[in-house]
Amino acid sequence: MAAPSLSVPVCAETAGRVERNSYRSQIAETNMYYSVYLPPCYDQTSTRYPVIYLMHGSNEDDGQWVRLGLPEVLDAGVADGTMPPVIAIMPFGEWIANENRFDRVSWANVFLEELMPLAEQSYRIDTRRETRAIGGISRGGFWALQLAFRHPDLFSAVGGHSAFLDDYHAPPEFNPLRLATSAPGIDRLRIWLDRGKDDYAAPGLDLMDERLKERGVPYQYTVYPEGHHYLTYWKQHVADYLRFYVEDWQGQTRPALPLLATNTPNVSVGATRASLLPTPQPGGVYLFLPVVVFPSLQTTIPADTLRLIAAGGAADKLVLDESAAAALQGYGVALSPAIQIVPLDALYNVLWRDRTRYTLLPVERLSPRYRALRVTDAGDVYGLHPFDMELYPFAFDSSTPNFYRDRLTRLVLSGVTALTRNTTDALDTHGVEWAGEAIKPYVDRADFFHTSNEVSIYPTCPFSNETPLGAFCSKPEHFALFPYIGLDIVELTGNHNNDYGYDAYRETLRFYQDNGIRTVGGGETPETARQPLIIEHNGNTIAMVACNWAGPYYAVTSDIRPGAAACDWDWLRTTLPDLAATSDLLIVTMQHWEYEEYVPTDQQRADFRGMADLGADVVIGTQAHKPQVFEFYNRAQGEQAFLHYGLGNLFFDQPFWGNMRFFMDQVFVYEGRLLGIELFTGIIDDLARPRPMTAEEEFNFLAFMLNTQGGY
Repeated sequence: MAAPSLSVPVCAETAGRVERNSYRSQIAETNMYYSVYLPPCYDQTSTRYPVIYLMHGSNEDDGQWVRLGLPEVLDAGVADGTMPPVIAIMPFGEWIANENRFDRVSWANVFLEELMPLAEQSYRIDTRRETRAIGGISRGGFWALQLAFRHPDLFSAVGGHSAFLDDYHAPPEFNPLRLATSAPGIDRLRIWLDRGKDDYAAPGLDLMDERLKERGVPYQYTVYPEGHHYLTYWKQHVADYLRFYVEDWQGQTRPALPLLATNTPNVSVGATRASLLPTPQPGGVYLFLPVVVFPSLQTTIPADTLRLIAAGGAADKLVLDESAAAALQGYGVALSPAIQIVPLDALYNVLWRDRTRYTLLPVERLSPRYRALRVTDAGDVYGLHPFDMELYPFAFDSSTPNFYRDRLTRLVLSGVTALTRNTTDALDTHGVEWAGEAIKPYVDRADFFHTSNEVSIYPTCPFSNETPLGAFCSKPEHFALFPYIGLDIVELTGNHNNDYGYDAYRETLRFYQDNGIRTVGGGETPETARQPLIIEHNGNTIAMVACNWAGPYYAVTSDIRPGAAACDWDWLRTTLPDLAATSDLLIVTMQHWEYEEYVPTDQQRADFRGMADLGADVVIGTQAHKPQVFEFYNRAQGEQAFLHYGLGNLFFDQPFWGNMRFFMDQVFVYEGRLLGIELFTGIIDDLARPRPMTAEEEFNFLAFMLNTQGGY
């Protein structure tokens, strides 16, 4: 029985919003995504809404329906009263939706057993079949028809828009064309089929038309007088599609049940859903970034090159996938016919095979396997947010922005800092501003800047009234370097922090506290040393844990002395999984044993991978005086972790080719997701002054590091 209609409380909102969330598919062993359209006034009501599940085409993602204009059509329909407010769930089928698999590992099972229950427990969805519809474009139309024909008890309406159908790519019991002749209960469904006159999917749709007609099942089949199997056709008719789905739903809203009163993710299917996004604020853009595969030697691109592309010029090394090309054209970019366009699922392999090539991707499609290029313009260099640059050509005003600056967190991680020995002499001669000024412009752009400082203050350094435990100390006046370069986080896992005694260590802790510098990996007691550092910023939660493998004993905290947190597997096995479950990103940094090698030892690999298997997303070695190589590691949970075995020195006096060269890794977190990692390459001049590498130095250095055995 239909529920009585309920009025929707009045609020000032005239537009809904789109969110993107993630979950872990145990069936596909893959991290999956889905986008959600929420109607205007969603947060001001306790209403449960009808839902439409909308599948994308084979070379697309969960943003396809958004790019076709779904939010604008639904907002307008609600505003003029021709459509009820609804929720639209747009899943990303990843690799599995393109597989002709109908066993346990199939897109149908992921959708029915994981995605749909998660969505309906995370949002205030009316779960009656009468208020649940499903549809799809092309390959997505195949899945929508298959799911609805096999489960007419779950859905009241189904749409196949240019649905790609044939008699041979699925067993009869899973093939919509065969199900149309025999599946029980499909006469309960409202069925829509459509295509353009010149659509190459016509044969399958015409066959579906024949079989439904022969069976006497009610349906609607529209062949529009114009149209190909392409985005421009679907965009022209998306309003028709949505009107079909909602036509029976006026008044079909119900108050929320208590268990559905909040947006709580369904953790029973392994969801790792990020925090819900805030309501979009002014300033968002739809942003495309120039990117390469991670091991490419290219790190920058001139702004003039991007402006040329935006103006219709050719670019030898640019390759676009069909989805990005269509989206750019939708924003009015007249792409040169000379630009190579490839299927979406072929893009990464094309870039991998020829690492001199680059592409343009919308922000939501970035991942650590890609690296965003820095954009150079009139001597300035821009990081992940080039839309700050005046007239950046690939940041578009949009009713459905994919990027807000106030949802991004940037954290720069650097390696060994030791203001001691010959570095002390250089600082005495030139001053702290001289030492920090070359890297300051880069680290100032970050929201948080970290280093592993492993030397404490001693008032009369290098002279002591008692026998030091080790050789290293820093002068109090040299610690002014840290506030000057805007240091936010000091890691205390280093070997030498207790060299000049425990009182010097405690004095150094007070300096950090007085200057607003947070610490991790060390402290007065084992409990405080092990305390994770939690960063809450722009809606992102980042957890950091740091520890020391190598000792010596007096550098490690105990019940009777301050010092570094010891790496202890019993503690880590208890701590890391909990932090991984309660934070968006878990970073582990550690002082491992020092080796004068560019590649890690077997023990390093085992320990770093062990941290990743416990839940760490990023694992960084801060012990290395020589920079070491990287690894993308497939951890036990099935997700990938970024391992960087050694960053090298930052401020230290080792004048050797490898020991003068270093990395700083900038980690980008957006809407609770690791978006990517940028590599800053530098050289230490005059024993104390790190600076960016020149273009030639960086090319040679990356060529060496990325081609070193085990480097990628």
